[in-house]
Amino acid sequence: MKYACLHIPATHGSSTANDHFLNLALQFSPAVEQTSLTTVVFPVEPLLKLFGTPHRIASEISRYGYEFHITANLSIAGNPDTAVLVAKHFSGVTLVPVGNEANTLSNIPLADLFTHDVPIDLMLLDVLERWGLKTCEDLALLPEHGVVERLGPAGLYLRDLALGKINRPLRIAQDTTSYEEGMNLDYAVDTLEPLLFLFGRTLSELCGRLRSQSQAARILRTRLQLARVADAEAEPNPNHKSEFVCELEFPVPLDDSRTMLKLLQLHLERHGPDAPVIGFVLEIEPVAPRRMQGGLFLPPAPAPDKLQVTLARIAGMVGEGNVGSPELLNTHRPDAFRMRPTVVSDAAPIKQPIPAPQQNSSVLRLAIRVFRPALYARVYVAGIAPKQVIAPGVQGDVIESSGPWRTSGDWWTETPWARDEWDVELNDGALYRIYCESKTREWYVHAVYD
Repeated sequence: MKYACLHIPATHGSSTANDHFLNLALQFSPAVEQTSLTTVVFPVEPLLKLFGTPHRIASEISRYGYEFHITANLSIAGNPDTAVLVAKHFSGVTLVPVGNEANTLSNIPLADLFTHDVPIDLMLLDVLERWGLKTCEDLALLPEHGVVERLGPAGLYLRDLALGKINRPLRIAQDTTSYEEGMNLDYAVDTLEPLLFLFGRTLSELCGRLRSQSQAARILRTRLQLARVADAEAEPNPNHKSEFVCELEFPVPLDDSRTMLKLLQLHLERHGPDAPVIGFVLEIEPVAPRRMQGGLFLPPAPAPDKLQVTLARIAGMVGEGNVGSPELLNTHRPDAFRMRPTVVSDAAPIKQPIPAPQQNSSVLRLAIRVFRPALYARVYVAGIAPKQVIAPGVQGDVIESSGPWRTSGDWWTETPWARDEWDVELNDGALYRIYCESKTREWYVHAVYD
């Protein structure tokens, strides 16, 4: 493989030349590495079939450089690092034959190797200078095994660089992919259906970019430009625009435009703008895609994207705060929990071993069945003890009672709680747990014992 390097010396450098010499390199190859503001290197091996010899290639590059008014050093060598070093230290056009790299680089000072793109500590240069080494030829004459034993991999890298033996691929800067697309509408749209058609086409293009870069979407951000709704008494101002922003964060990364469109539709149906739309911008925040391998002995689970659409539909019917996974709160308040978003995990669920019950015939254990929500009840008391309980599905006189057990908490918050709990046996043969709210003095049937 042949590589050409263009280097603009400091004496000839100018802002105009620096702006054009990268375009000059792109005239001959789409793969260009820009090692500095004044140095570029690119492959010219495919040009051999077009122009013939390296001399003709150098002549053609020089001709283009003259047309661009660029004064630069040009070198052609068998590897990128040799081409860069030669272009920086030899004026004009230099062709390095294959196998003659060491002779061409022999007179270059060792200090210039460290000005090259070399990730090596400068302390190594002090060591080489104390050894009396001054040029690349001095370093190349040292035995390879001795350099490795005393200087390690860094010394071997420098020796190979001085010999012109470093073969590496070009470090080509990748263009930053934009995951943002928008559209300005010719007229205001006040219904969702035509917007969904435009959203679908835009999301399809954005998801194509995601898949081409092996990425997926974590957040879909939508910005809608709204037209101002004029009052009946005021004159309309068509130039006035306001913005409506909504953001969807997906539990699992997605790259399917149809799933994103459906989730966006369900969200806008519940939380849509209050004015006609005259433009929009869709922006995707990319992340690494979700990779999961199913187990052979695990039951099939629903696809994460389909599960997410189903949850969004349920949230539209019952409310967003009523969909998710219940999570117990760190409090002594009975039945205290909150709903957190459903998280789809890549890992298989860990099955905790169930401890074997201890056999003890002298201990009576009862199961309790909790009513959620608790049943509102009318309780007649004698003194402080309940004597009769009337609730939906529960009615009877109290035969035996035990209590009260007074509990309270969260007195430092805006939602404190306090209650007196009783266990009562009614004449219907059942045993219940009831309680009285200390603040409202209202009674509830909390549970029944089996």
